[in-house]
Amino acid sequence: MNVPHILIIDDEPSVRLILEKTLKGEGYYLESASNGREGLQKLNDRAYDLLLLDLRIGKIDGLQVLKKAREKDEDLVVIILTGHGSIESAVEGLRQGAFDYLFKPAVPDTIRQRVRAGLQHRQEALRRRTMVAQVETLRQALNQLDADSGVSPYPTTSSRFVHSGKLIMDRHHRVATFDEELLDLTTTEFDFLLCLINSSPETISARQLVRQVMGYESEDHEARRIAKWHIHNLRNKIEPNPENPRHIKTIRYKGYLWVSE
Repeated sequence: MNVPHILIIDDEPSVRLILEKTLKGEGYYLESASNGREGLQKLNDRAYDLLLLDLRIGKIDGLQVLKKAREKDEDLVVIILTGHGSIESAVEGLRQGAFDYLFKPAVPDTIRQRVRAGLQHRQEALRRRTMVAQVETLRQALNQLDADSGVSPYPTTSSRFVHSGKLIMDRHHRVATFDEELLDLTTTEFDFLLCLINSSPETISARQLVRQVMGYESEDHEARRIAKWHIHNLRNKIEPNPENPRHIKTIRYKGYLWVSE
């Protein structure tokens, strides 16, 4: 595994020293900058895995650095360094894509723990991005094969890839992506989602879902309870606003409907 590269940007020499001493024994490659301009220059010169960023660092403040850093590498993990009186700024940093924040002065064990969590988050994000790219490459290759053989390039429900709007499902590897983000689906959730798409544009009842996905007949009340739980989880993983779903609709007295945009 490559050595994680970490950049510290803080205008207080004592803070930079504490952070460097705290993280030195963890095996990281460490660099530091004393202001926003210097920090941006280092970010342009080298790729980093994690950024420890003070918000009050002079003319070019931390939020400006955060924006530029995220534009350069959207998977860069940023941990905000802030005082107890600047929590509003830290929250704004989180809104703009920061991973977490630390109050200064932070306990060394807390610093190390947050940095480890941030680096793990980055590795998971990079793995997801790689898997999404592989799924898309395979889908394009399959479409090209279909086109060369005169078969319609649009996947059917019986083909390996099922494509519905922003959703792509790989039936062989049993993985799904939505808007190029890998969905963390359980086996049952994958099957429920596939069943919804296969049934679209028709509504499918809770009993039909349970029968097709789980392989047994159930009473209406039991089927509704089972389906409701899995639909709830799917909405939380797919819908921009699960309380007002756009893709997995409940049709009163009938069941559920997948709607592609």
